[in-house]
Amino acid sequence: MRICLAKKAGFCMGVKRAVDLVFKTARQRKNRPVFTLGPIIHNPQVLHLLEKQGVKIIEDPEQAPPGSIVVIRAHGVSLEIKNRLTQKKVVVIDATCPRVLKVQQLIKQYYQKGYQPIIVGEREHPEVKGLCSYAQNQAWSVGSEEEIKNLPQAQKVLVVAQTTQNERLFKKIAELIKKRYLEVKVFNTVCNSTHERQEEVRKMAKKVEALVVVGGKMSGNTRRLAQIGSEAGLKTYHIETEDEISPKEIRKFKTIGVTAGASTPYWLIRRVIFRLEDILSRNIPLWWRVPYKLTKLFLLTNFWAAWGGASLAIIGSRLNGLNPNRAALIAFTYLWAMHVLNHLTNLETTRLTDPTRVRFYEKNWILFSILGVICILISLELSKPWPIAFFTMVFLIISGLIYNIEIPILKRKLKDLPASKTIFVPVAWGFVSGIFPLFLKTPVSFSFWSFWIFVYLSALAFIRTCCFDLLDIQGDQMVGRETLPIILGEKNSFKLLYVMTIALIVFTVLLAFTGYFPKYSLFYSVILSFFGLYLYQIEKKYIRPGVLSDALIDGQFMLMAAGSFYG
Repeated sequence: MRICLAKKAGFCMGVKRAVDLVFKTARQRKNRPVFTLGPIIHNPQVLHLLEKQGVKIIEDPEQAPPGSIVVIRAHGVSLEIKNRLTQKKVVVIDATCPRVLKVQQLIKQYYQKGYQPIIVGEREHPEVKGLCSYAQNQAWSVGSEEEIKNLPQAQKVLVVAQTTQNERLFKKIAELIKKRYLEVKVFNTVCNSTHERQEEVRKMAKKVEALVVVGGKMSGNTRRLAQIGSEAGLKTYHIETEDEISPKEIRKFKTIGVTAGASTPYWLIRRVIFRLEDILSRNIPLWWRVPYKLTKLFLLTNFWAAWGGASLAIIGSRLNGLNPNRAALIAFTYLWAMHVLNHLTNLETTRLTDPTRVRFYEKNWILFSILGVICILISLELSKPWPIAFFTMVFLIISGLIYNIEIPILKRKLKDLPASKTIFVPVAWGFVSGIFPLFLKTPVSFSFWSFWIFVYLSALAFIRTCCFDLLDIQGDQMVGRETLPIILGEKNSFKLLYVMTIALIVFTVLLAFTGYFPKYSLFYSVILSFFGLYLYQIEKKYIRPGVLSDALIDGQFMLMAAGSFYG
């Protein structure tokens, strides 16, 4: 079983910019109605999420009330519509893709020089309609080689492409146009991203038996990817969601390629990958299927995350010179209870981005509610012999439980505070693994060194949380979560994490050689190096989403904890 994910799958630069703009506008301008002129992208799931955040679609500028905000989508609009918007008393946010803007200016420039523009693309596509207006609606459009025969005569001709056009088709049509007219200027305006993802499908066709193309059925560039897959001889499935995958069909193949249109969010691709893994796992040997299924279950139930937190508690206890057994069990039960109960009270937020988890929790909510309460009672019982530990645990439990509940003084939930998840979770993990173990002995002794262990563990937990936030950045943005990567942006977030990882490696090595850390902690620096490599793999999309890649994040803490016992 092998699943190959195209590196260029998902949002292109122009679509990402447009989607970021509209979601940012919806978050920051809640006092004004926000509209998009036509659907911002051809993806029904994203449009549904926008609707939930109050963003409505209008088809005509006249539908926008005065004082409202109108976002122009990535495809761009005609000059006439732009002029009508300027005449209206509305705030216009132009999210037209920079590459489309370039084609618009090319057409305008050459039309003024007397060239007849010919656009290779779909006549009724919004982008093509907008491009025509830059030649006073006198541009011609062709979508096939046959249509060239019906074109009128002209002295000078300009040939450009709809940015999402099939590049090979564009080149064929451009060559035929050159033979038909005396003076022809050709500009290959097919977007690099479109070209690259199309070529990637052609290369993938030599390595896989079937192709799954994820994206809206109304998306032209997605349909072209499916068309290229079929032309390459692959059994091709164009789907919008993972629910459209037929297990019976997919099980016929040993290697499957996955790509997605430029308007497909990454969280939707992740859902498809997880579904494919689940279907194909039934064909793998038992010795591999069992650990795979267990790991998947542990990830789904947050058991794996709690185990990762318990691993940090082992590291913290060992660095503080304490027995880690009780601290690790308390950290595990506390963190598992908080993760489970918070998921149960926050299912609506993740319904669209992670429906499998939502369905699982809805089906088993009674069981997990009971397990959550039992874990809380266990963590309190284990802390009971030490009053400071007990009352600290009570405080931690209350703090964790009110995370999804509206606080009267703030008039909002803690989870709705900007970057709250990226900050509160690592601090809680750092405290329960670095400071709390000190309360499990008499007398309680707290030193400046203990504070630095807490900072060290919180930094590890921060990198871990940011990794998950970066994997879910599009989904978080679309459901209104303001994580730190959303505030800083992806590039700045990766830079910050690289700097922190390198700093932690240097810090660990120096303290190990100076005797402040035990010698076995040099192993931590090796694992942290792998963490840095993992970050790079995420950034460059070299590692595809799936059970194994998600398990690796907390799995690295487990390896560090295991290494702590060799000192």
